[in-house]
Amino acid sequence: MSAPDRREREFRRREEDILAAALALLSRDEWRSVTIERIAAKAEIGKGTVYKHFASKDEICARLVVEFHRRVMAEIRAVDLTKPPPAVVGETMTAFWRAHAREPERRRLARRCRRKGFRRGITDKASRELAELDAELASLLYAALERGVREGHFLDKPAGSLMIGLYATLIGLMELEGGERARSHPPSDRIYEETRDFALRAISRR
Repeated sequence: MSAPDRREREFRRREEDILAAALALLSRDEWRSVTIERIAAKAEIGKGTVYKHFASKDEICARLVVEFHRRVMAEIRAVDLTKPPPAVVGETMTAFWRAHAREPERRRLARRCRRKGFRRGITDKASRELAELDAELASLLYAALERGVREGHFLDKPAGSLMIGLYATLIGLMELEGGERARSHPPSDRIYEETRDFALRAISRR
């Protein structure tokens, strides 16, 4: 292996160490108490080394959330879009929630990334990728809703109007999961299913 290859591999390894250290700290401590200094100490590297990889703590958080959202969308892409629209919407919601339930630490970081102003403090590249992943989910749901309206499964309303309620349901349950009680009493599969079925009934014509 050439020297440039070794340097690149070492650079990536340090970056992964930084991300792992930040996630470990952010998953148990208050956001404001986690500093670049603490992340560097946890990763057993110098503070200056962290800044060679990331401009700020928000940048570290954004990277963790981008990676998480990629995995969420990978599961959602597995939904069979040829099924009837109610099945597509229901399975998309289920895939979204289950992916979030498996990674509670990153789910809490994702909540922070939705806060007003967060994306103004990260690089254009990270902000753009988060926006693109959000848009992909929206596009998938919109297409299923539009087809559902056209085929008579859903209320005869614009797909965009129906999606407001679905988004509120998707994100709302994630917000509830981020609360203190949910950390020790996470929602069960039954709660996911009941919430999904309630949302589908609300937009269904039957």
